[in-house]
Amino acid sequence: MQSGYTELNSYRYERKFVSQHISTAQTEAVIKQNSAFFTPVFQPRRINNIYFDTPGLDCYFDNLFGNRHRWKVRVRWYNDIFGEIKSPILEFKLKKGLVGTKRSFKIPPFTIDRNRFDVNLWKDIFMASVLPDDVKEKLAGVQPVLLNTYKRSYFSTFNKKFRVTIDTQLEYYNLRPTWNHFNFVFTEEFKTVVELKYDQQWNGEADTITNQFPFRLNKNSKFVAGMNHFRNEIPD
Repeated sequence: MQSGYTELNSYRYERKFVSQHISTAQTEAVIKQNSAFFTPVFQPRRINNIYFDTPGLDCYFDNLFGNRHRWKVRVRWYNDIFGEIKSPILEFKLKKGLVGTKRSFKIPPFTIDRNRFDVNLWKDIFMASVLPDDVKEKLAGVQPVLLNTYKRSYFSTFNKKFRVTIDTQLEYYNLRPTWNHFNFVFTEEFKTVVELKYDQQWNGEADTITNQFPFRLNKNSKFVAGMNHFRNEIPD
């Protein structure tokens, strides 16, 4: 996998917080001043995701209503949004209650044309990928529904028990079953998402860290946020 990419072999906590009234620099200062002594561990970079869902939007509704057992599937890559994508990663995000994990797979490179993006290309990409049978079966029943992108900064405690990511410059593009272009973007420029990540065994220590956050705890699914904006046919 890529440098800086975290593969998971167990379930972990991912506690999300939203910061909307202070700058990115102030948010980072709060993290660095925490008594857990967070320090930067990787260069900030742009993260891009294409999310997939069933025709009935099963993943969306499971996440919207917070069903205990839920899943999401996405393709992730880093830095440039458009053009040749050289090292994409297919991820299945799996959630059981408050903890989650992911299954990750390399897939072949592809290209995203900003002026004409055909969702049918995914059939060929997945067919050309070396994937377990159960994964291919899941992929046969989904289609692209959303592209999102944001800038991420990374922090960790010295003992690596706890990680924090800070996401800014959030942007979303709608994907439809036919061809797409990317002239219309939904942005959340004043929103910052702070996420604390740690293995289940360290849960007893997490409150000491989060009690020092002046941020609002919020499940804040970027997938749900983007879908809520674009899919007007979804009832509230």
